[in-house]
Amino acid sequence: MYVVVLIAFVVALSLSQQPPLVAARWPVLPAVTVYLAGAVAVGAFKTALSLRAIGPGPDVPGRALRRHNLMNIAGQLWLVAGLAGVMLLGYGRWVLADLRLDYVPLIGKAVVLAPFVAALLVSWRLEYPFYRALRGRIARQQILLGETVRAGWNLREYFSYNLRHQLLFVAVPVGLIVLVIDIVQLSWPYLPEAAAEPIALGVSGVWAAAVFLCAPLLIVRVWRTAPLPDGPLRDDLLAACRQMRLKCRRLLVWLSGGMIANAGVMGLIGRVRYVLLSDALLEQMEQRQIKAIFAHEAGHIISHHLFYAMLFAVSAVTVCGAVGDAVAASLAAEPWLAETVTVVLLLAGWGVGFGWLSRRFERQSDVIGAWASALEGPHPDGRVTPEGAAIFAGSLERVAVLNGIPTHQRNWRHGSIASRVDYILWLGSTGGSREQIDRVVRRIKLALWAATACAAAIVTVRLVTGW
Repeated sequence: MYVVVLIAFVVALSLSQQPPLVAARWPVLPAVTVYLAGAVAVGAFKTALSLRAIGPGPDVPGRALRRHNLMNIAGQLWLVAGLAGVMLLGYGRWVLADLRLDYVPLIGKAVVLAPFVAALLVSWRLEYPFYRALRGRIARQQILLGETVRAGWNLREYFSYNLRHQLLFVAVPVGLIVLVIDIVQLSWPYLPEAAAEPIALGVSGVWAAAVFLCAPLLIVRVWRTAPLPDGPLRDDLLAACRQMRLKCRRLLVWLSGGMIANAGVMGLIGRVRYVLLSDALLEQMEQRQIKAIFAHEAGHIISHHLFYAMLFAVSAVTVCGAVGDAVAASLAAEPWLAETVTVVLLLAGWGVGFGWLSRRFERQSDVIGAWASALEGPHPDGRVTPEGAAIFAGSLERVAVLNGIPTHQRNWRHGSIASRVDYILWLGSTGGSREQIDRVVRRIKLALWAATACAAAIVTVRLVTGW
C-alpha cells in the first residue's frame, strides 16, 4: 500500500499545480463527494465479496485472498485515478489559489491531500471486518497446532498500525521535502534572478537526498520499535553481521502486538541502517530460522538492493516526465496532458517494471539466506547446501503459516512462497550456487545505471536549454 500512497502523493502534488480542465469552481465539491462515495462503494463491495469467499470452514481458502487482492487493486486504482480526476476538476486550484494556501508552507499541500487521506481511512474501516475474519481463521489454526493464540488488533490498533506503516511511512519524509521546497519557492523573488533556478534546484535536491538518507532515523520512531535484547540470539546475529561484512546502526524488534511475522531492513548507509525483526517472528520461530530470515534481509543490504531501487525510482520519474512533456509538446496540448501521460507511464512502469525488478532482488536475497544457513557455515564458493536450503525453505513456510498466507498465493513484489521454496530446494539439491542469480542481477544493475545516465542527460538538457 505504501507504493500506492507515494503514487497518490505524486499525482496530487503535480496535478494541483496545473490549470484545471474547467474554469468554473462549482465542480469541486461534487468531485470530492463522488471520490469519497466511490471509495465507500468499492471498499464495501470488496469486503462483502471477500467475506463471502472465506466460507464456513476453519482454513483460509486461497480463493478468498486472491479475490481480496484483486479487489484491493481495484480500490487502489480508484484511490489514485479518482484523486487525479478531483485535481483536474479544480480542487488543487481551489485550495492553493482561492484559499491562498499556496503561501503557507506544507499546510496547503496537506489540504490538497486531504481527500486521499479521508478515502484511505474509509477503506481501512470498511476492510476491518475481513481482517477480523482472517485473524479468526489464523487463531483456529494456532489452537489446532498448540501454539500461542493472538486475538488480533481491535479497531483502534488496526488504524494505528496502518497509519504508522502505510501513511506516515511515506508522509513524514515526503512532508519534510515538500516543506523545504515550499520555503524555497517563497524565497524565489528574493534570490538573484540569474541564479534563482539553479539555487532552488540545488537546495531542493540536496535536502531531498539528505532526507532520503536519514529517513530511517525518523521511520523507526514512527513505527513502534525497541532494541533487540542482549542474549544468544543477538550475539549470533551480530556474528553473522561480521561474517557477511554487514554494517548497521542497530538490530531492532518491530513491535506489532505479536500480529506480524516478518523482517525488514532500511537505510542505504551503515550509520543510519536498521535491521528489524518482528515480535511474532522472535516469539514463534526457532533461532536457526530467525537467523535464516535475518540472512535474507542482510542479503538485501550487501547486494545494495535499496540503492538500485532508488535508481529505478529516480530514472523512472525523470524519463516518464520527459516523455509526457514531449507528447504534450508534439500535440501542442495543455500542460495537464503532460502530467496525465507521466502518471500513466509511471503507473505502468511501477506496476510491471518495479514488480519484476523486486522479484529478482528477492530471489537473490533468498539464495543468500539459504547460503548463509549452511550448518557448517557459508561456503566461500557461494554453494547452497541441501541443509541450508531446507532450513531457509522451512523458515519461509513458517512465516507463511504465522501470517495466514497460502503458499501458492502470488505476490507482486516477492512472488509466491511456493515458487520461492521450490527454487531454493532445487538449488540445494543440484549443488547450485549464488552465481546463477548474481549474474542476472548484475545485468539488471548495469541496465539501471544506463537508465540513470539517460535521466541525468535529460536533466542536463533541461537545465541548459530551459526545455
